[in-house]
Amino acid sequence: MSLLWFLLIIGVSVFVHELGHYLAARLQGVRVKAFSVGFGPILLRRQAFGTEWRLSAIPLGGYADIEGLLPEERGRGYDALPFLGKLLVLVAGVVMNVLLAWGLLGYLFSAQGVPEATGRAVVLEVVPGSLAERTGLKPQDVLLAVDGLPFQRPQDIEKVKTPGPHTLTVLRQGEEVQLTLTWEPGMERLGLVYQPEVTYRKVGFGEGLALAASRTLAFGPEMVRALVGGLLGVLSGNPNSGVVGPVGIVAETGRAAQEGLFRLVELAAAINLSLALFNLLPIPALDGGRILLLALARLFRIRPEQEAVVHYLGFLFLILLVLLVTFQDLRRLLGG
Repeated sequence: MSLLWFLLIIGVSVFVHELGHYLAARLQGVRVKAFSVGFGPILLRRQAFGTEWRLSAIPLGGYADIEGLLPEERGRGYDALPFLGKLLVLVAGVVMNVLLAWGLLGYLFSAQGVPEATGRAVVLEVVPGSLAERTGLKPQDVLLAVDGLPFQRPQDIEKVKTPGPHTLTVLRQGEEVQLTLTWEPGMERLGLVYQPEVTYRKVGFGEGLALAASRTLAFGPEMVRALVGGLLGVLSGNPNSGVVGPVGIVAETGRAAQEGLFRLVELAAAINLSLALFNLLPIPALDGGRILLLALARLFRIRPEQEAVVHYLGFLFLILLVLLVTFQDLRRLLGG
């Protein structure tokens, strides 16, 4: 079942991305010879609107075969467009993925609610034999206050790590409970795993859409730094790069499916945002690499044959990157 959800999410994300390129080309009168979801051997094909629509065997991407991209098609189709027309074709796929992510998050915020941290902490796990267990803390307890001072942030639990008795106020099954904890000199760990408490505030779809746009734009620079840092970590052999590939996404999709529809929608939005950011990286064969070469072509003369070689080398680099990420995914899953 995990694989089916993965194929559905990836398939829709790839289709939407390539649809952006397709629409931007067709709106400018440029022919799209083929439109494929997937790479490799063609499983299904159908001719419509002057384009051959394909479903291919390897569901890890797709392509829109736009007239004028190949060296032998110089002067036709895409190649005959002005600079801004070409730029529109190249960025349209990324824009479509971002719009889809915003739409998914807008639905999530209207159906589930907008997540908002309360400043309090929820107990996830109590280590057997620890001070937390002896104090009487239990999973799902909500930590409200330490010595009568309400939590402002989850890390306020660290205030108990001073010698002497302390009073913890917790919310347990709707009732406030007072627990006494004594921290003694020489102690190091409380024996508690916790996370921030999150509440959900439902909003209309329009407001949810606006919140999705504002929040993703605000976190955009941080997401770019995380992505670039993660890819550099993969290339340097860091097993904790934070980047996951197809195998890791399948595993994460399985966990999300067990948690329910809202978690799957959240994952689909994250995948589309990641796909948009990744495609904007200035790596040949990606949209970002094509945009970079398009800009450089205004300053330097770049022959179509030279551009084709650069994109071929970029494609080989992407294959190497996928293999490295997949190896890391397998090593994590197998505990190696």
